[in-house]
Amino acid sequence: MDAKYKLVITIAYFALIIIVLAVVGLIIAFRPDATATIIQFAGTTLTVASTAAVTFYMLGKIATQTNGANTALRERNEQLENQVKSLIAQAPSVKPAEDE
Repeated sequence: MDAKYKLVITIAYFALIIIVLAVVGLIIAFRPDATATIIQFAGTTLTVASTAAVTFYMLGKIATQTNGANTALRERNEQLENQVKSLIAQAPSVKPAEDE
């Protein structure tokens, strides 16, 4: 994942935190009876956002690692296939045995 995407995710997450804090503050000021509900909602929202950010980051990291590994594996597989083909071409032909 590029550094600019990490920066965008970080800025978006901090903006979400600021918005959540502002909403919680407003709810506490105007509806103190709903404080427990809004705090639980805020916690759930931030948890889901954190999980999504980490998931996207790790998926980008895994895709980067996998692409490199797959390329190396394919190259090695092609080398081995070429070796097998050359060995088959060099091998003497064997005639099947005839039944008497």
